[in-house]
Amino acid sequence: MKILNISFIIFVLSSIISLSQVDNYYITGAKEKEFDTLSYRTTERIVKETAGLLEKEINPEEYILGPNDVLTLSYLSAKSKQIDLTITPEGKLFIPEIGVVDLKNRSLAEAKELIFNKVNNSVKATDIFVGLKELRKFKVSVSGAIQKSSIVSASAVDRVSEIIDKAGGLKPSASVRKIILLQNDGKTQKKVDLLRYFFLGDKKANPYVLGGDQIIIPTRNENEIISIFGEIPSPGDYEFSENDSLSTLIRFGKGFFNTSFLDSVELFRFDDNKRFVSIYLDLNNWVEKINTNDYLPGDIALKPGDRVVIKRRPDWIENKYTTITGEVLYPGKYAIDGLTTRVSDILEKAGGVTENANVESATLIRYSEKESEDKEMERLRRIPYNELSQNELRYFQARAAEIKGIMAIDFKKILTDKESPDNIILFHQDSIHIPYTKYFVNVQGRVNNPGLVNYKPQMDYEYYISLAGGYGFRADPDETIIVKAKGQQYLAKDRNYKIEPGDNILVPPQSETTFWQIFTTALTIVTQLVTVAGVVLAIMRF
Repeated sequence: MKILNISFIIFVLSSIISLSQVDNYYITGAKEKEFDTLSYRTTERIVKETAGLLEKEINPEEYILGPNDVLTLSYLSAKSKQIDLTITPEGKLFIPEIGVVDLKNRSLAEAKELIFNKVNNSVKATDIFVGLKELRKFKVSVSGAIQKSSIVSASAVDRVSEIIDKAGGLKPSASVRKIILLQNDGKTQKKVDLLRYFFLGDKKANPYVLGGDQIIIPTRNENEIISIFGEIPSPGDYEFSENDSLSTLIRFGKGFFNTSFLDSVELFRFDDNKRFVSIYLDLNNWVEKINTNDYLPGDIALKPGDRVVIKRRPDWIENKYTTITGEVLYPGKYAIDGLTTRVSDILEKAGGVTENANVESATLIRYSEKESEDKEMERLRRIPYNELSQNELRYFQARAAEIKGIMAIDFKKILTDKESPDNIILFHQDSIHIPYTKYFVNVQGRVNNPGLVNYKPQMDYEYYISLAGGYGFRADPDETIIVKAKGQQYLAKDRNYKIEPGDNILVPPQSETTFWQIFTTALTIVTQLVTVAGVVLAIMRF
């Protein structure tokens, strides 16, 4: 029970902390405490490139005409006519030789009908055609949580988001779901929700602007957040807006994975008594319709602070694989079950090793261990080298030299005995490498002619050093080491090893003792002697 309570407290705390971490970068393109000049220039370029472009053909029933819209009129009569006509600032259209048509607040469809009737009643004409030739430009103001409050040029096919881009974009703290579009009558307001527009394709949430409109962008309220986590494509915190429901939040999270456990989706919320409660929901019947705009049965309204967790299906079997490279007939990736597949199984699937394989030097790297964090190494990396203690230095050198994740197994035993303890079970993303046999020994360090020397069985390290020209100036023969292909190290003079193809023989230089090291050591000894002498004299006086 105590463990459950602790887990619950941790979840609540982590959820509360996350409330201040809502990131609208995917909408605003802006980061906290940073003015992204590259993003700003990119936005400017996109605005210029898209100026005047249409999403689709204009709907005459929806397009409202205004001053400076240019219409084209043509008709056949005793004298054929084709003229371009501009709507005046008063919203009127003057047609030469015919008269004036009042088009204030009229849609394009209504305007076509009015003009057709006006022409038809004034002259004997046929084939009367009225069309929109050029879109008018007008002013729209933008203020609030924006990079710079300003008045920008717009057209009647520009949406609120495009006007915001023209004004330099939103601030990181801006609300993207509670933007207000105040229309030119000073009374009519429209709610703008860019999250619904960009994530759900709801075009009503990002309306077109009209001349004289004002766009007001409030600051986001960090206390009004809804969250979704777990087995979904896009987990995270999202700004809350009225009328949000569970389906809205899941659609923001891009629906479900095949691995999502929908039998028991958990909704955490505070009740009216400020107590944290859990609501469990079965959403299996939502799978087919979650990526549509259809109503979903059992949908419930959300409240600010609600958090949804979708767990992973307990019966889901993950696709697992192991990679084998090097001297096998068929290198590549092979499927494993993670429970019973052993090293010998993959070697057989890969067609076995080739005649050039160096089985003794084969390696198995365990990815899970390779990626594990060594906190002690990270701590030591931050300490200056000369400030490390002897134990710290030894640990650092040993860990730096090791091959991370390498498993201590003998492939030679595996090939001869499948029951060998070395024939271990493989884990997901394990990688096996079978190197080719190198018929040489690498001699480096303080030798006269360092390089590769042809391998000769039964010969010791001194034989290879002699072929490399012998010991060089200030070489330290007593500290010569043998480094095996898997990284094992042996002191050469101990002769508790066997020289094999691909081995490395390293001859280090003699350690140099500087004057100051000698002086410091001597001073330390003298000081200790003086101290001892002083103690002895003091005892003798007594």
